[in-house]
Amino acid sequence: MTQDRTEHQSDEQLRRSRKLSVQPTRPPAKIEGYTIQDFVGRGSYGEVWTAIDQKTGKRVAIKFYAQRSNSDVKQLAQEVEKLVVLAADRYVVQLLDVGWDATPPYYVMDYIDHGSLEDRIKSGEPMEVDRAVEVFRDVAMGLMHLHGKGILHCDLKPGNVLLDQDGNPRLADFGQSRLQTDSTSALGTLFYMAPEQANLEAMPDARWDVYGLGALLFTMLTGRPPYYSDQLKSQIESAETLPERLKLYRRALTAAKSPREHRRVPGVDRGLADVIDQCIAAKPGDRFASAESVVDALRLRDFKKERRPLMLLGILGPLVLLSFMSGFGWYAFRQATSKAEEAILTQSAESNRFAAELAASSAAEQLDEYFRVVLDLSRDRDFTRAFVETIESESLATMRRQLSDPNRNMDPVNATVRERFRSHPSRQKLQPFLEKRMSDPNGEYPDAASWFITDRQGNQLAGVFDSGKSDTIGKNYSFRTYFTGEQQDIKGNRKAERAYPVAEDPNQRKIISEPHLSASFPSEASGLWKVAFSAPVLHPQTAESIGIVAVTVNLGSLVDFRNSLKHYVMLVDDRPGENRGVILEHPLFNQLRKDNPADRLPDDLTNITLDVGVVDGQRNVPDPVGGTELGENYDREYIVASIPVAFSSHSVQLEKDSRPENASTQSGLHVLAFEDYQAVVDPSRKLSAGLSRLAMWAILILASVAFAMWFLVARLFREANRKLFATASGGGAATSRSISVASSRSESSARSLPATQKEVSDATIKRPSERSD
Repeated sequence: MTQDRTEHQSDEQLRRSRKLSVQPTRPPAKIEGYTIQDFVGRGSYGEVWTAIDQKTGKRVAIKFYAQRSNSDVKQLAQEVEKLVVLAADRYVVQLLDVGWDATPPYYVMDYIDHGSLEDRIKSGEPMEVDRAVEVFRDVAMGLMHLHGKGILHCDLKPGNVLLDQDGNPRLADFGQSRLQTDSTSALGTLFYMAPEQANLEAMPDARWDVYGLGALLFTMLTGRPPYYSDQLKSQIESAETLPERLKLYRRALTAAKSPREHRRVPGVDRGLADVIDQCIAAKPGDRFASAESVVDALRLRDFKKERRPLMLLGILGPLVLLSFMSGFGWYAFRQATSKAEEAILTQSAESNRFAAELAASSAAEQLDEYFRVVLDLSRDRDFTRAFVETIESESLATMRRQLSDPNRNMDPVNATVRERFRSHPSRQKLQPFLEKRMSDPNGEYPDAASWFITDRQGNQLAGVFDSGKSDTIGKNYSFRTYFTGEQQDIKGNRKAERAYPVAEDPNQRKIISEPHLSASFPSEASGLWKVAFSAPVLHPQTAESIGIVAVTVNLGSLVDFRNSLKHYVMLVDDRPGENRGVILEHPLFNQLRKDNPADRLPDDLTNITLDVGVVDGQRNVPDPVGGTELGENYDREYIVASIPVAFSSHSVQLEKDSRPENASTQSGLHVLAFEDYQAVVDPSRKLSAGLSRLAMWAILILASVAFAMWFLVARLFREANRKLFATASGGGAATSRSISVASSRSESSARSLPATQKEVSDATIKRPSERSD
């Protein structure tokens, strides 16, 4: 920020100031009794030099008035008059001597050697808020003393506030000051001057100094005066005449929004910001009436700050105690309810695991049963004899070789061979063995979806199906897991010539040598998942596998599905392969099959997967079926327990096996029990909610009592504030009363001065008021 200059009353005086702008090399005159030393600075009326008082050795400042014109004499008289009245005031730079008749005229005053407040602001170091307020308070007190003696400074700015050796501010440069009784206008400095002061017809007012006081604090906090902008300053200075500049200034400040920069300074509280706002309000009626009102506002702010800890203690004390009690009670309550809920969930998880174990045990028994019946058939001597006769039939041998390629299952040429194959008498000898087990008039065999037999090459020799269809007879299934014993079907590139890359020599293809549980596969008719239990047919002499016997099962028959949405089990395939994690059976599948047996299961239900390892023992697990269109009733969270299904090794062991009878084999299938999480925790949470409501009512009652007590205390404090600062709003009137006796005080002060000063004071007071040219 550049050196601010005081706006003057004529362009002639501005020209004079520019003429004197060259740095002088020697003082304007020699003064007897003083040794003049250094040039300090100049203004529109003259220049200031430092000097040494030869009598006392004290360093002083001498202000020379450049020319002895009528306006200069009047300016000197006015300034000396105010300094005389303010003699011995510790907030003002003191007058020591006056050279009224000298050429040029001068006066001597205390030299303040720590520079001005402007120098401090220009140093670039941010001023702490507390220090700025301290300076502001002292300047306000100084203004209050001035106003009390009927004097208005009218040009308050950082350059006119000097800092003594203790850092205390002293008011200087009373060249624009006025008595309250004066009618002569006085112009201040741009952006430190109140808008209404920028008028050559304005009457002096204490609120001008209030504005300057607020601008002073604003500058100390932000580094620049309020409403300041380079653009506005340039516009004002580019105006041709003084009245035009003043008019631009008034309009700009009255139209501008209230400055906000000071509110963003760290450490500026709301009370201090409000004091600044009321000081620099563009409208005089919105401003403090006097410096005394500003001091009272500062006292009120200090009182509130001192009282704030007590108020905070009065507010926060009960709140902290209430919060502590509430927090401790809430913690104890939450601990109790949490432990109760945890105990319920633990018990539910144990119950759920027991249900899963029970369902898995039931499924394991059925696995044993299916392995038993398929092994019984594979070992049946009559069946084995019929099987050997069939595969040794020369008339069938040719057809079996033609049908042995699974890649030609859909070949039209093979379709004719299959028709002859199905009607061949040797093959039909095997059908009764399967039909007996499928129809099961005596209830000796478990339910099955189909029974079938394949030869060593993988050709299906015989089969019976619950759907009544037999179109798979004669097709080759050497790529299926129930034939190969692999984890998944043999599949190649569908676009290649051979989709099923099985061994070209049918008798060299891999075939199971012991009972096997196949990979799960969807039914082509219903879309439901199935598995096949297969066992090798061994040659009576060589004990080599010459074919297989298999029974397929709809997986819904392996587990007992409950009809409740809140507690049910499902079956998941966790074996390695492309179908790992697929949900094989679910209560929804079972319900859809019962409701519409002829309908195919929707595609979005046939490939839903679940990671068994992740969900086992977990809570808040969603059922993936709940995300489908038909499964919206299952769209909730569950407690999950997973139990693997194991079957007895004894039930599948062959005569060559040496495994102990009590050994078991993991099937890779898992039974998962799902229990509705919300249904488990609801009773506990309802109880918790009821107790919480009671606790909240208790807290609300205690808080209401505490608030009522605080409100009573706050009201008493406010009443004390009103009584203590009732005079703040009447500060302007008090100042006016003080100013009304200013003339008599001035005369009294003048009588107490030395003769030369008294003469100057008398001459000044008697000199009529007149406008500067």
